[in-house]
Amino acid sequence: MTPSIYPEYLQHHYMITCMMFIVWGLIFWYGRKIPEAEKTRFGYILIGICILQEIVDYWVRVQGAESGLYNFRLTKELPLQPCHFAYFASMLAIYTRKESFFHIGYFFGISGAFMGILTPGEDGIYSLTSNLTAHFQHSLIIVNLMWCISALHMRATKRSIVHALIVLNVLILPISIYNYFTGENYFFLSQAPQTIIYNPIFPISTWPWYILWIEMIFIPYCYLFYLPIRKD
Repeated sequence: MTPSIYPEYLQHHYMITCMMFIVWGLIFWYGRKIPEAEKTRFGYILIGICILQEIVDYWVRVQGAESGLYNFRLTKELPLQPCHFAYFASMLAIYTRKESFFHIGYFFGISGAFMGILTPGEDGIYSLTSNLTAHFQHSLIIVNLMWCISALHMRATKRSIVHALIVLNVLILPISIYNYFTGENYFFLSQAPQTIIYNPIFPISTWPWYILWIEMIFIPYCYLFYLPIRKD
């Protein structure tokens, strides 16, 4: 069954987004004010919230499937989208305090999560709860990144942009193989998402050329977000 969209979907999405802008600002402010001794404990709280969000997200999907509102298919429910890698990398950055994880979380998150929030898709959104969990999947990445930048003083370099691009392309091979055998569309390697098809900055939406277009704009796009937190 194709998931249905409840009428208030976009209204609720942008209301949540406005509230999350406030949360991002507060996290950034608190990260600059919090005593050093408290940073580890609060970081663990953020990680715990992220793990809880993942559990609730899957529970909501199962409940939606049982109600006939969500098309639950195990092969497409795995955490294999770029935003998932950003999600877990941002948690690892907080836990390990290693900038290599932060760079993956930052550039994957900025290119994926932030665009996902500004240009929301409709897949699998059928209620306020599913809207919340889908939004938090993206917005919590930015929460973690704000914490890494303000509290842990993590920064990016020009080399880190290239590093993120290399990691992205390394991941594409196994993801492509998985898509081939399962018929799924992780990383949107099989079909462009609707947000690309109708987005003016993506003039090419036919396969596989839209993938090459994304590769071409990845570095200049990430460079813009590198500038505010540049180290070199």
